[in-house]
Amino acid sequence: MQRKFTSEEIEKLSQNKNVKRCGQSSVIYAKAFKEHALKQYEKGMTAVGIFQAAGFDLSIIGKRAPNRIMNQWRNALNVKKEGIPTAAEDIGKNKRSRNRRELNDLRARVAYLEAENDFLAKLRAKKRR
Repeated sequence: MQRKFTSEEIEKLSQNKNVKRCGQSSVIYAKAFKEHALKQYEKGMTAVGIFQAAGFDLSIIGKRAPNRIMNQWRNALNVKKEGIPTAAEDIGKNKRSRNRRELNDLRARVAYLEAENDFLAKLRAKKRR
């Protein structure tokens, strides 16, 4: 369950220069803060320390939020650097893969139904005798 911020918490978060925008259920951080935070993290500073130094109250955003957010930013940066396909770029591959699986499933179902029909035909032939 995602936490909802109160109007007072939104106001306090919005006053932080490192916040671009804040709503009831999310905080959009400034690009400069993200870049600075990632550099500090690479130098060995903890995610919690970075957020506290930037003036964030962990009782508002959550004590685990800095680690989760930092991991999201690092993963997004790695995707850009390593050329790993994003979800939008990967849709074509996923669609072909899904179509191939569906085709294989349908072929297996047809084979099963054909075998079942053969069995039932033989059973009916035995009953007629």
